[in-house]
Amino acid sequence: MEPTYNFDDHFKKLLKNLFGDMDEALLKQIFESGKKTELNSGDYLFKQGDGNNELFIVLSGRLRALNQDSAGTAILGDIGAGEPVGEIALFTNEPRMASIVAMRKSLVLEISQEMYGEIVRNNPGFAASLTRFVINRLRRNLLQQNLQAAPSNIALINMHDSNPVGELAEGLKEFLGKDFISTKVFHKEKYGPDGLTEELENHKGVNLMLCSGKDQAWTKQCLLHADLIVLLADAEADPSLHPVEESQELYGDSVLNKKTYLVLLHDEDSKSPRGTIKWLEPRNVNLHIHVRKTNAKDLRRLCRIITNRAVGLVLGGSGIKGYAHVGAVKALLKSGMEIDFVGGTSAGALYGMAMTYADFDFEKVDTICRQSVENEEGINDFFLNFFSKDSEKDIAGFVENIFKDTQLEDFWINSYCVSTSISNSEVRVHTKGPVWKQVQASFALPGIFPPVVIDNQVYVDGGVSDNIPVDPMYRYPIKHIVAISLTGSEPQKVEAKDVSSAWSQLKETFAKKKKYDSPALTSVMVNSMTFNSRQKEEITKSKVSLYFEMNLGAVSLLDDSKWEKVVKKGYDQTRDFLTELKEEEKFWS
Repeated sequence: MEPTYNFDDHFKKLLKNLFGDMDEALLKQIFESGKKTELNSGDYLFKQGDGNNELFIVLSGRLRALNQDSAGTAILGDIGAGEPVGEIALFTNEPRMASIVAMRKSLVLEISQEMYGEIVRNNPGFAASLTRFVINRLRRNLLQQNLQAAPSNIALINMHDSNPVGELAEGLKEFLGKDFISTKVFHKEKYGPDGLTEELENHKGVNLMLCSGKDQAWTKQCLLHADLIVLLADAEADPSLHPVEESQELYGDSVLNKKTYLVLLHDEDSKSPRGTIKWLEPRNVNLHIHVRKTNAKDLRRLCRIITNRAVGLVLGGSGIKGYAHVGAVKALLKSGMEIDFVGGTSAGALYGMAMTYADFDFEKVDTICRQSVENEEGINDFFLNFFSKDSEKDIAGFVENIFKDTQLEDFWINSYCVSTSISNSEVRVHTKGPVWKQVQASFALPGIFPPVVIDNQVYVDGGVSDNIPVDPMYRYPIKHIVAISLTGSEPQKVEAKDVSSAWSQLKETFAKKKKYDSPALTSVMVNSMTFNSRQKEEITKSKVSLYFEMNLGAVSLLDDSKWEKVVKKGYDQTRDFLTELKEEEKFWS
């Protein structure tokens, strides 16, 4: 006997979100007239090339779109409740362009072409609403796709008895509740595998399912219903694969594999993480996250990440002006914003990675800046050393002195920097390996700094191809991106008599006092090399939640002696920018 479904508030809200402000009586008619079909995990709604042309609306559960060709199967993305499926075939009568498979138990509403035609005849606005939704979906960038695919059912798998998984789950529930997200914690003792399905479907919010793998039946049920798998590991334990990872084949090559995060738990007083790569090598996880067990800031960050609401910060490049990033981030944090991921290029990579390396302890960050100037290891000295055969050694020594032997994957906050491959002029995103090496590659501006070789490939400054590397941030489960550009400046007038000859500039390199501050050999070189990249910045503005372009026209590209003034300028301008925002734009408050 086919189960009956009532047109309750949940289904009413789903259809209203899809079709807009449509008459409730019509929505009820659509719901009651359409055929409801239940799918179990692994069931196909339809396959690529099929000739049927029904429209489906996901009422509950989660589906996955697949493209299958001679090269294999590619995952196109996941489809959550409230989204239509198969609308292209409905409009064009062409074969299905992709296969759709259920990731977990799901319910879909089927609308035949005949029924669609009847609804449109009675209410032409229905076609317009559906068409508008389809166009908007085709326009979505990866950030918007992340938001739509936010997980509801999350399996927390405790791999070590030393982890207080129950306390952690309650902490997550508390913080999610403060963000008005209804959260329910499920464990075997109260629900058992038989009662899990109904309880999960009845709760319209975030469901945290606790399991350890010791009870295979319960673990299997949790994984079957999960949209996201979160592995909880003691960072100091043996990094070998846990039995539950092997028995449940978490890293197998299957189209039904769920997105998996590895959370490495540390004691509150732990220093910087070490040896993360030993955990990552045997596992094919989508993301790793470092969390101090009782650290409220880390728990809030974890909450945002597992619900696709994280905040990403992207810092642009521009030589010594990069000191301004330090002031800008100070202003962001003082405003109450919390940052979950950091990306940068060139100077943005140097100062962005320095701040995450110091875990945003600005006393440490200021010390790094001060020491680089006092020891005459700033950008200015790099340029002077351009004439020296030891320049590469000097640059590497400077960056290595900052980051020591720290690896990028060992930062408390996940970070990346970008460089440009000389061989194909493509952007390389660095997320692992020695920080100093990746950062050195990211600001190796051609003609000023020597290129860097990593894995037998030659790399130069990332700003050459992308001065505000926003696109890599889409890889993370983010909701908001804040991008800061240092290229904003008022045009600087230069009198002809103020520009020195090439020979005068070379002689002045070795002089104690400088007569000229000529743009010919510095600013012009930097600006010309990054011209195309800066044109791309105009496109970037439309991709982020906040885009701030600082005016640093009065800041010399090579004079790092006034770094404190540059930091203050960055702080003041960012503070004023945030103050002038409308309240609805202040997403963090």
